[in-house]
Amino acid sequence: MHITLDKTKGAQVVQPQHFAALVADIQEAGVTVPDGDVKAALEAVLASPALSTFLLRCSRADVFDGSVAADFSSNTKDLRTLRSLKQLKYVYNLPAGQLTQVLADVVTSEDAEAGKPWTALAERVLASKELCTELIKNLIIGKAARADLKAIYEENADWLLHNDPHALFPTSIYRQGGGHVSSSEDSTRIEGVMSTTITTTIEIVRDVLNPENHQLRDVYKPLKRCVAVVDERLDKLYGKALAAYFAAHDIEFVQLTYRCMEVDKDISTVEKMLVDLKGSRVSRNEPVLIVGGGVMADVGGFACALYHRNTPYVMLCTSIVSGIDAGPSPRTCCDGLGYKNVFGAYHPPVLTLTDRQFFRTLEKGWIRHGIAEIIKMAVTKDATLFEALEEAGEQLVSTKFGIEGVEAGSNFDLLSEKIIAKAMDGYVRSEYGNLWETHQCRPHAYGHTWSPGFELQAGLLHGHAVAIGMGYGAYLSFLEGWISEVDFHRILKVISTMGLSLVHPILDNPNSLWQSQVKMTEKRGGNLCAPLPRGSIGKCGYLNDLTRQRLESTLIEYKELCKAYPREGAGIEPHCRDVGLEDPSTVKQHADNAVPATTEETPASEEAPAANGHGTSAAANGHGEVYNDWIEKQQVSRNKGATSSSLMASMVDSKTEDTEAPPAFPHSSLFHEGGEEYAQAMTTPASTEFVKIAKETVAAELFAPCMVGAIEGQFLKMVASMTKAKRVLDIGTFTGYSALAFAGGLPADGQVVSIEFDEKCADVAQKCFDASADGSKIKLIRGDAMKVVAEMADAGEQFDIVFLDADKVNYAHYYEAGLKMLAPGGTILADNALCSLVYADDDPVRLALHAFAQKVRADTRVEQVMLTVREGILLVRRV
Repeated sequence: MHITLDKTKGAQVVQPQHFAALVADIQEAGVTVPDGDVKAALEAVLASPALSTFLLRCSRADVFDGSVAADFSSNTKDLRTLRSLKQLKYVYNLPAGQLTQVLADVVTSEDAEAGKPWTALAERVLASKELCTELIKNLIIGKAARADLKAIYEENADWLLHNDPHALFPTSIYRQGGGHVSSSEDSTRIEGVMSTTITTTIEIVRDVLNPENHQLRDVYKPLKRCVAVVDERLDKLYGKALAAYFAAHDIEFVQLTYRCMEVDKDISTVEKMLVDLKGSRVSRNEPVLIVGGGVMADVGGFACALYHRNTPYVMLCTSIVSGIDAGPSPRTCCDGLGYKNVFGAYHPPVLTLTDRQFFRTLEKGWIRHGIAEIIKMAVTKDATLFEALEEAGEQLVSTKFGIEGVEAGSNFDLLSEKIIAKAMDGYVRSEYGNLWETHQCRPHAYGHTWSPGFELQAGLLHGHAVAIGMGYGAYLSFLEGWISEVDFHRILKVISTMGLSLVHPILDNPNSLWQSQVKMTEKRGGNLCAPLPRGSIGKCGYLNDLTRQRLESTLIEYKELCKAYPREGAGIEPHCRDVGLEDPSTVKQHADNAVPATTEETPASEEAPAANGHGTSAAANGHGEVYNDWIEKQQVSRNKGATSSSLMASMVDSKTEDTEAPPAFPHSSLFHEGGEEYAQAMTTPASTEFVKIAKETVAAELFAPCMVGAIEGQFLKMVASMTKAKRVLDIGTFTGYSALAFAGGLPADGQVVSIEFDEKCADVAQKCFDASADGSKIKLIRGDAMKVVAEMADAGEQFDIVFLDADKVNYAHYYEAGLKMLAPGGTILADNALCSLVYADDDPVRLALHAFAQKVRADTRVEQVMLTVREGILLVRRV
């Protein structure tokens, strides 16, 4: 035989030629697949010396070693063979259906004719309900195993038990642990080193949901079922196709569906998934199928990382971002406690499949957004990819990567696939060599140093924010002398040609970029380490020093240069709202929704004395102190800490200097636990109309804390009534609570004009208005508030009250327009004004609200008061 097993050498080397030798040995030995009983047929081939020697040798191979990967990297055929070897390593623990399927693929890849009987055997095993899922070890070394099979495989199993137990009893066939320990003689001092090696496969595919395509079938048929975690938007588009695919292969299909917009990237979504995975009894070695884009890749992957501490998953990517970035990424995560990506784990999929056919249902704005992640890899990692982007141009967007209006197999079709493939290759080469982010030399972070400072503030799509960061970074690289002026403009031209942003008005506030740089430096272990092109396009260097002064001056220069580009550097559909997403600058999940505030119990001696039953103030407390004595004692005690608002007000200087950021506020809520509850209990209850709004908001799965709530709603109603207002401008309807509250305080001929961009929110609001007696007073305008408000101001409209409750970063714009439209004696109210205290330090909206409050304070045209109602209301009127 061509294949031998030298048991004296222990571990064995397996190379591509051994697979060809297997087929030769099978043919020369006359090994045939018997007809009749399928179990007997399988046992017969497992007993043949040609196959058994090959399988034993594979079980001893170090498939996680880099030299093995190098041996199999010369062509696509060998890479497919390498994936087979990774599975054959665990021959003892494979289900019979999986083993026979792998063997059929191996033989067929070497000789299509010789592979036919092996494919037939695999189909027979897969069709057997009992044999398909039976572990091979039960057939070859189990109690009921044939004696001849035990004689072949038992000795090797004993060797594996003592030398490579992972091959015999794996928790997962996709990862392997290692390490070593050194200790003193008395074991009082121990030093240890641990390591984890993970294997994964990434592939560009076509028509993956066509039953003729067996890639998903080959994973799940041996398991007899597939548990899938699916984005609800994709369920509407591809749910039937998914179910039909698995039905065609007689595989039980269990679909778990979740809403996965950016606002849903929360720990609560992960918790739901964990509960559902347990309810579906997913086992630790059963790959979950995750179907979706970037958010689903993050939260679904994180749920799998937590479930059983390590559950494998297959990532079926349906967007560009997930296809070349978030999908194969080992970094899974979710938001929580009011922070971005605060929870996470390093847990890559065992198989990533990217099919461009899914791009057909993407909005073109999503296509542009995804291309930014490709540009970053081209600029810092692969010059040939950059040249391919230059060649493809805007046609990538208009054809959705060669899917619409392009003939299959045409030059542009192949170019589009090449761009996706090379981007993915560059990304994983950068990411997989630094799995745990143990160092910060990460080319794929190009464009991500300054963009976090303004992405949420401006409500930008991630891709447009990154594109701005890339453009500015390229300018810094040019100034450093790292790239030529020609290459600098080539980078800007590609970004602009794709319709991505080079600039945005948010750049007029350089503080956003500087704060991002400060925080990024902290995150990167004290180093800025900003990846930039260096040497030429396709190569990367790292900028580690940029002063604030230089940042601000170079930013001005960069913005001026961008005016020469189409649209003066502006992007096409750059905002989340432009592509139908909720605006991240207005939809925010706060820490107080997840973590209860810590409160201190008040000692009984500090409680106020009870009334004496006659309405006098001479009541005594438990210590016989009269009320005035109690006041004196307690207020002296409180004033020692200077926490009394009345004391502070009398001591504060008449002028307070502006600051870059609000003061530190170590709480997630403005009120101690029970404070708001008590206030609400003492407030006129909300009517059933407002209860309906709350229920409709929850039913629509919208973020209920965005409603103004009962206390603030009653406040708004009373303000409208006490000021005798007739017209109110409500900027930011959400689901209608504030508009209906104002309407309740207006006379019969009064009017509330309410503006809402999000169609889903507007639909819920209109439904509630139609059901209310005061709904006829409300005029709901659907559209971009920035544009609508500007048009109203230009038209000379007037309002008695202007209520700001839309995107916080644009409060200054709404404020100026509101002043133009404010009737004599009118009032502006800005909601959420104190969120600058409770939002996370790294939340850009925090700084935007702080800057707005300081702008109003400095405005000599008005006077104002900051009210501690709910999340703060800044009340403003002209003087």
